[in-house]
Amino acid sequence: MASIFFRTILIYIMLSISIKIMGKRQIGELEVGELVSTLLISEIASLPIADPDIPLLNAVIPVFLLVCLEIIISTVKNKSQRLKKIIEGVPTFIVYRGKLIQKALCDNRISVNELLAEMRIQGVGDITDIKYAVLEHNGKLSIIKEEDGSLAHTVIIDGEADRDAIKKLGYNEAWVNKKLSDAGVSLSDVFLMTVDDSGNINIIRKEK
Repeated sequence: MASIFFRTILIYIMLSISIKIMGKRQIGELEVGELVSTLLISEIASLPIADPDIPLLNAVIPVFLLVCLEIIISTVKNKSQRLKKIIEGVPTFIVYRGKLIQKALCDNRISVNELLAEMRIQGVGDITDIKYAVLEHNGKLSIIKEEDGSLAHTVIIDGEADRDAIKKLGYNEAWVNKKLSDAGVSLSDVFLMTVDDSGNINIIRKEK
C-alpha cells in the first residue's frame, strides 16, 4: 500500500511538471498531436500505479521522451507555416462574406442542424446575420456577425506569405510586396500582416 501511495504521488508530480513544460491548454483547445501526446502520457503513467512490479523508469523515460518530442515538433512546425498546415490542418470557412459554403459543410461532415445549434449557442438566431463562420483547426466554430465589423485576414506569418489566403482575397504577391515596400519593411522582417475587408493593412515587425 505504501509503495502504491509513493508511486502515485511521484507520477502525479512528474505529470504536473511535464504538462507545465509542454504549456498545455484546456483539453477542449488541444490540437490533434497534443491530444494524442496527452492520452499516451496518461496511459503510460498509469501503468506503474496499477502494477507495482513495473519499474518507475518504465513510465518516466517514455513520458520524458514524449514531452521532448512534443516540444521539438511544436518548435519545428512554428518555424514553417507549410509544415504547420500539414500537421494541424487549416481553418475552414463555413460562411464566407455572408455566403454559406455547402461543400465545406459536407467535407467536414457538419450537418445543417449542427451548424444551426452552434449558432444558437453563440447567440445568433439567423444565418443571414453571419458574415463569417470559421471551423478552426481545433474543431471549434468561430462566428463573426455582420454587425461585428470586418475580419482581419492573415497574409503573412513569421516572414512567410500565405499564398492561398492572398489569392482568396483577390490579391497577389506583387500587391503584397508593394505594400511591404510602401511600409519600408521586407518580408523576412514581418511577424504578422493582416488585411481586413475594407483593405486596411496591419503590419507587425519581428522583435529584435
